[in-house]
Amino acid sequence: MAGLSGIQGMIAGYVASPQGQEAIRNYLSSPEGKKMIESYLATPEGQDMGRLIFSRVLEGLDLPAGVKTQVLAAIAEKKRG
Repeated sequence: MAGLSGIQGMIAGYVASPQGQEAIRNYLSSPEGKKMIESYLATPEGQDMGRLIFSRVLEGLDLPAGVKTQVLAAIAEKKRG
């Protein structure tokens, strides 16, 4: 298992590097990357993550409080229903 830990560290280091960040951006911008994102968002886990990200983005926008509240309530209702 020590070898796996070393590989994980190498991967983490690459992902954190400017080159790794650029590679990730390029992949996510590619047709294959977009397809992967769409596939992930179609799963229950992906939908939960999408809701989380959307709510964080919404909180950061300069919108009237009532609008944010309505949208967040609609997201919560959709999750329950």
